[in-house]
Amino acid sequence: MSVLAPPRPATGGGMPARRALVRWSWRLLRREWRSQVLVALLLMLAVLAAVCGGTAVYNMPESTNPRLGSAGTMLTLDGTDPQAVAADLAAIRHAVGTIDVIGHDHVKAPGAATPIEYRSQRLHGAFSGRMLAIHRGRYPSGTGEAAVTDGTAQLLGLRLGGTIALDGRSRTIVGIAENPSDLSDEFALVDPSSVRPRTLSVLVERKRGVGAGSLNLRTANSMADGAGNSDGMLVATTLVLSAATILLLLVAFVAAAAFAVLAHRRLRQLGMLAAIGATGRQVRLVMTATGFLIGAVAAILGTAGGLALWPFVAPRLENAANHRIALSNIPWPLVVALGVLAVAMSTGAAWWPARAVSRVPITAALSGRPPVPQAGRRSALLATGFLAAGIGLLAWGQKTHPWPVIGGTVATALAILFAGPPAIRALATAGSRAPVAVRLALRDLARHQARSGAAVAAISLALGISAALVIITTGALGTAKTGNLSDSQMLIRATGSGPAANLVPVRTTAQVSALTAQVDRITSALDHPVTVPLDMPIDPTFPPQMDNGKPAQLPAIYCLPHGNECADIPLYVASQELLRYLGVDPASISPATDVLTSRSGHPVFPILSKTARSTDVPVITRIRAPAYTSPPTSAITTNGLARRHWTQVRAGWLIQSGSRLTGHQMADAREIAAAAGLTIETRNGQAAFGNVRTGATAIGMLLALGILAMTVGLIRSEAAADLRTLTATGATRRIRRTLTATTAGALALLGVLLGVAGACLGLLAVYRHDLAVFGRVPIGFPLGIVAGTPLIAAVTGWLFAGREPPAIARRMGE
Repeated sequence: MSVLAPPRPATGGGMPARRALVRWSWRLLRREWRSQVLVALLLMLAVLAAVCGGTAVYNMPESTNPRLGSAGTMLTLDGTDPQAVAADLAAIRHAVGTIDVIGHDHVKAPGAATPIEYRSQRLHGAFSGRMLAIHRGRYPSGTGEAAVTDGTAQLLGLRLGGTIALDGRSRTIVGIAENPSDLSDEFALVDPSSVRPRTLSVLVERKRGVGAGSLNLRTANSMADGAGNSDGMLVATTLVLSAATILLLLVAFVAAAAFAVLAHRRLRQLGMLAAIGATGRQVRLVMTATGFLIGAVAAILGTAGGLALWPFVAPRLENAANHRIALSNIPWPLVVALGVLAVAMSTGAAWWPARAVSRVPITAALSGRPPVPQAGRRSALLATGFLAAGIGLLAWGQKTHPWPVIGGTVATALAILFAGPPAIRALATAGSRAPVAVRLALRDLARHQARSGAAVAAISLALGISAALVIITTGALGTAKTGNLSDSQMLIRATGSGPAANLVPVRTTAQVSALTAQVDRITSALDHPVTVPLDMPIDPTFPPQMDNGKPAQLPAIYCLPHGNECADIPLYVASQELLRYLGVDPASISPATDVLTSRSGHPVFPILSKTARSTDVPVITRIRAPAYTSPPTSAITTNGLARRHWTQVRAGWLIQSGSRLTGHQMADAREIAAAAGLTIETRNGQAAFGNVRTGATAIGMLLALGILAMTVGLIRSEAAADLRTLTATGATRRIRRTLTATTAGALALLGVLLGVAGACLGLLAVYRHDLAVFGRVPIGFPLGIVAGTPLIAAVTGWLFAGREPPAIARRMGE
């Protein structure tokens, strides 16, 4: 009979002790619920932003090709021979089965610089169902009805119930259509049975052996395969993963800031627990249990709040995404992962300060004094190392390799985290000669580096996300200073149409005066307009050509050679009005100058005349012209014109309004121009990202201010005993206000500097080949973030502080 050894007692009390500590942690949480509400709200705000932001990023890229829909291959057929087209369609249908046919016909619109597409497409097509929707009115049926997109209606001044007759057949507008996969796609929709299109797009499933050669198609022009969209999907995947990583880091930093304050608040309680025999692991268990409970509550409420906010955010993203967003398209795996990881990060964030507190000697913990700040050299070195690694990985990833981009994002965020304590100490040192209240607030931040550094990291990341979105959206599309024209400009052309668009019709002086009178009618409805007449140089030795049976002249060609090819650049005569628009002083032009241009390269004039002559190489003077692409960027001087014995003809007018052009003004201008045989060009659609920039700035600042308000509230409430002492010794309301305002302003200032600097340095690696992106950012956005956030934080802290604490002589109970 064997004698069993008695069981060894569990170290620290085993499972019963852990259950008791968890119950005690729960009682503490219930007892301190007022202060814990701030921590839970802080985490809930971060989770809400992560869920809603992650869902928004997930929906930004379009899941289908806007040209192919759900098809795998698109064949383009020439529709000029109906019998051949019918035979080819039958062959394609026999080879692949189901097909979807879309007809295209481009018609010149009076007064419009670009033709209007007449599109014949079935509603709810086999592969094009995602490419057509009627959001007002109904689908056209028969030969006498049509539907138009919003942009086409605005361009031509149309409305429901009106008529459109660009192709010579009058149709009643019965609906407003759109391409949900491409909101910038503008067209007039007609029933397929009512037209004979010049071009057809045939959508089929992706199958091997489908092509013009394999099927002996006589009318096929080209073929497009949907497989070429893999790069775009890779970029989209990189964007979603990077955004999710940043949002999770935001949750982690916010949790670390909150629990660093909470750990110091419970320093005496945890010291008492250690004094009665609790181990370091048990001390940490109390904090981690609190972190788990608060994280679970914040994750549930934050996820619910983010999903509830999504229906209000989605419609405002559609213009920037350029496609419709379904409210039901929620990435549930990402949402669940954000919630679970929020609980895990909250628990981990509570464990880290608990680890530091568990190492504090019992006597120091019972006294409530903060740990002695460590030297900042190690933090500074770590910040420098992580920043270098982050920039290197971002430069390697180049927006297309997911894992280097994610690694670079994490490393850059960690660099901001480790840069917080040295920055706080530097700010406290810089304020050594400030007034007493300011010095007290800055020294208090430096004494409690753990909580201050985590708060700075959370604020920095929130503002860094905002700054990064501003820069990325600026790089994605042109700003108000780029594009074809500004939103207050209008370019009127007096040139030909169709294939003769580069010809200038021969007009008498009286005819030019009549056109000028029509231009004056257009400008009379604008706000303080400035009109710049545009003349082009003509070589009189070159005979006129014909445009619709009327004589027209070809302007002298100015080109930039590229190998065996030549890129044509419009050239205008340098009149006083044009020089004023280009910002050129006429007195600064050398008499020997032939051409003023902002283009790079070595331009030449191929002389056009009856007899061949050598190429003319002009004398060039470089200028800095506005960045718009449609107005003149090159001009021939009057001396250069005289040296070549050329003449000039009126080719158009550039009109600059004193305010943004409205849709009504543009429609009226096109109507007048169409009657006079002129065409008008206005700014094309690229302004949607302006709303994204504004929204990113506002949301980033609100998120940072929310984090800041809750963090300052925790810090100042935790320092209530010190505030009582100051009040008892005669501190006035102004001093109490200064303490809170300085704390809020200092944290916001450091967060702004570190966050914006980290975002700019990280994106500097991404946009290293296009650094002009940073120069195109409107100055209002960086000023709003850098100057507005600390100012709002300081003013808010001043206004909401100053109340005298109750029961000054009574010490807060433990």
